[in-house]
Amino acid sequence: MIYYTAFAAFLLLGLASAQSSLQLSSCLTKDQNLNLSCKFTPSSGPKTCYFMTENKLVGSTNASSVPDSTFKNRATVSIVENVCNLNLNGFADDKPKNYTCYIKQTSTASAFVLVDKSKLQTCSAWCVMQHSGAALLLAFLTFPLLEFLWV
Repeated sequence: MIYYTAFAAFLLLGLASAQSSLQLSSCLTKDQNLNLSCKFTPSSGPKTCYFMTENKLVGSTNASSVPDSTFKNRATVSIVENVCNLNLNGFADDKPKNYTCYIKQTSTASAFVLVDKSKLQTCSAWCVMQHSGAALLLAFLTFPLLEFLWV
């Protein structure tokens, strides 16, 4: 019985580690440009990232992929470590739209976010910390240090 339990645990852990998770966040720069950040779990091998909206390619890290004419020469996509970034210049959509991030590694994963210009936060360091979970980590690391200083 214990062998079956151990086998099931290893099987479930293997399946969980094979899945790719994406976190997508959006913000608006002071220059009215849209920034989308798609954080993913990296795996070995080449990585490709692209963004789409309404079945139109906004931008891609693949140079041979041609974006839709409405986004041509306005969108830049780059991968930095485990984050794919889209910067869309001249963002003027009045209607909310779904933007989807696709990460292609050994398999393809996707995540989407509804972007409503009237409800977008302004890009800042605090906005990045809110979306990345760094604020929580900072809080956990700071409290023990404060306790140490008071003793």
